[in-house]
Amino acid sequence: MNEQERTLLNQAVTAAAKLTGLDISVDRAPGQDGKRIDCIITIRGQGSEVSLPTEIVRNLTKTAIGPVAAKIRNFGGPALLVTPYVNRNMAERLKTLGVPFLDLSGNLFINVPPYFIYVVGQARAEETSFAQGTAFNPMGLQVIFTLLCMTERVSSAYRDIAEDSGVSLGTVANTLAALERGGYIVDMGNRGRALANVEELSRRWVMEYAERLRPKLFMGRYSPTEPTWSAPGGTSHFLGGETAAALLTDHLKPAMQTFYLKGELKDFAIANRLKKDPQGPVECLKAFWRFDYPWDHGRMAPPLIIYADLLASGDPRNLETAEIIHERFLTPLFARTR
Repeated sequence: MNEQERTLLNQAVTAAAKLTGLDISVDRAPGQDGKRIDCIITIRGQGSEVSLPTEIVRNLTKTAIGPVAAKIRNFGGPALLVTPYVNRNMAERLKTLGVPFLDLSGNLFINVPPYFIYVVGQARAEETSFAQGTAFNPMGLQVIFTLLCMTERVSSAYRDIAEDSGVSLGTVANTLAALERGGYIVDMGNRGRALANVEELSRRWVMEYAERLRPKLFMGRYSPTEPTWSAPGGTSHFLGGETAAALLTDHLKPAMQTFYLKGELKDFAIANRLKKDPQGPVECLKAFWRFDYPWDHGRMAPPLIIYADLLASGDPRNLETAEIIHERFLTPLFARTR
């Protein structure tokens, strides 16, 4: 936790204590089943004491709520989100998803017996500007995606990583240096480089992807002209999101069909007789990766993309399916780095 995060945390705790009259304190975070948590917040009052693992999110947005909720749930029990500001709509969404939170203004939701507290509508308090690490800009996210999909790639030459990621050599150098500073890459000397804290890195990537990279990849939404049209296979695109998840898990009926295109948008739309529709059930995004993902579902996007799409939707049914995708396809992949 850096100094800015400590300031955010202390201000949020002070605001919550003032509004509720409870004794709320911050404890240093111990290790918790290998999961990295920022701290423990303890609430005391009414003759009871509750300690909650806490996740600090420096820039909570609508698209980040799904990934944040998934990470909070990953703690395996009641946990708490601390963030600079939660507006009414975000508060309702977090409440629906069962995610307790505190912000700088005193907006909060606690639903851990014996406490049930819900405060919304407090005006935005003055906050510190939190700079994002250079590794998590849009181009850096493309590099991280390559490394997470093919973890052995971290020891490859920069030019090979750049080719797979669709970025410049300078971007690769800057991203790897930032990841090393952040503890996500370890220099093994003669044995090359190795990824570290991969699960944490993947969770961070998913959240930043939803907010910073995915919107840049968006190409448009469409409606099919034929009622019976369904997601086609092909060599010029990959299935993502609910479309792919439904085929992989048989756990949901997709409301949105997501395609990552290698070719031109107009060619895809014409070939499939799609018409532009801002509210349509077909969304098209650019496929930015340039490598062939090594799995048996070649017409689908890599599982990390599918997982991220589901979380970005913020839909509770998709969050449940996302965890199935994670358990089946990502956990075995990341286990190789341990």
